[in-house]
Amino acid sequence: MGQEGQAPDYYQLLGVKYGATKEEIEDAYHELARRLHPDVTGEDPELTARYMSVNEAYQVLSRSVEREDYDRALGIEGVKEGREDGEGQEARPQPKAVKPPDIQAQDMRLLDARLRRAIRDASGMCDKGNFWEATRLLEKYLKTHPDNAQLRKALASAALGRKSYHEAVNHMRAACKVEYHDPENFIQLAEIYIEAGQLVLAEKALYEALGWNAEHEGALRMKKRIRDLKDAEKPPLQRIFSRISNVMKR
Repeated sequence: MGQEGQAPDYYQLLGVKYGATKEEIEDAYHELARRLHPDVTGEDPELTARYMSVNEAYQVLSRSVEREDYDRALGIEGVKEGREDGEGQEARPQPKAVKPPDIQAQDMRLLDARLRRAIRDASGMCDKGNFWEATRLLEKYLKTHPDNAQLRKALASAALGRKSYHEAVNHMRAACKVEYHDPENFIQLAEIYIEAGQLVLAEKALYEALGWNAEHEGALRMKKRIRDLKDAEKPPLQRIFSRISNVMKR
């Protein structure tokens, strides 16, 4: 584990050497996961946190591209799998001297890569109906990436799946604030309002979308959809007069 406030060393978390083979990493992970899984530990908070850290370490070190990025961040990209010194001891490299700003930038790149992977994984969870699981996976990145539009949109989708409309709206409005020039964001916000039965607010969101692209086909289709939904809520006689009025306007 790293010092307090620093990212942990994934190799130390799994208990393997820097030059460990993929098979050694897999064996170490499966052994730790077997001992630390919440089903075994009774969901002890400390052991569950360690289990999640071990899982995170495995997700990085088991994938060649992400492991190479991680090794570069540690300054050990020259280490080969299975490399040992003449006495059979692990040949631990000397990390390169890197200035603190560069270390911070490397940490952020690793964190960004994990976030992108988490968003992809959460999308798969939502496709399977695991909305709560997707939410828990994504929420831990809010502290470090509060203004990431993709994270907010993914959280909005997960919240919508849980029928938590207020939460979904808040995440989607945050995404709209960051990517205010993208009409698709306002259309997605309007979709949430429609599902929540807030047609007036859905119309306002569409006005924003059409303000950026007055010919946006998706926004125009949704505008007609909202009009039809509002007409369906009117009493029968009022619906007739509404149709007549729309015909006369053409």
